[in-house]
Amino acid sequence: MKMNIKKGDVVLVIAGKDKGKSGKVIETDPKEKKVLVEGINIVTKHKKPKSQQDKGGIIKKPAFIEASNVQVICGQCGKATRISHKIVDGKNVRICKKCGASLDKEFAKTVKKEAKKAEKTVKTVKKEEKPVETVDKTESAKAEKVVAKAKTTSKTQKSASTAKKASDAEKTTQKKSKTESK
Repeated sequence: MKMNIKKGDVVLVIAGKDKGKSGKVIETDPKEKKVLVEGINIVTKHKKPKSQQDKGGIIKKPAFIEASNVQVICGQCGKATRISHKIVDGKNVRICKKCGASLDKEFAKTVKKEAKKAEKTVKTVKKEEKPVETVDKTESAKAEKVVAKAKTTSKTQKSASTAKKASDAEKTTQKKSKTESK
């Protein structure tokens, strides 16, 4: 079975001696289904000096913990959550069960870029529109509302579709302004 926890995720320990603590995942071991979390499950190792220049002593370092004993903390809602998977734009994306936000950082970055592109297109439409034409104003207002929605839900999979709607609205306003100007 596939592990849902990846390197770089912030997790909350839900069982064991460090229950209630949270930390960042440093390393994962999918074969053993274990994760290494920063500051969690600290163990002491006694190191024996192998030569006269080498120092011995007691070293404290984190040890692996079972992946089933941790839950991923959602970046948007801030709660420990289970993970669901959804295919968006041909990619398998990890989704928060509580708020529906994307847990994959790469996907969230692409969604933000799409929202910025949609915002730029709306700005260019605003510059081109004439104040006398009321039809173009209503279309650009709709496009602005779509972009505002895209900004608020930029971390979710919904923003990808709203960015497409904004670009479609922008295309229709350009077509109408071209036909009316002729």
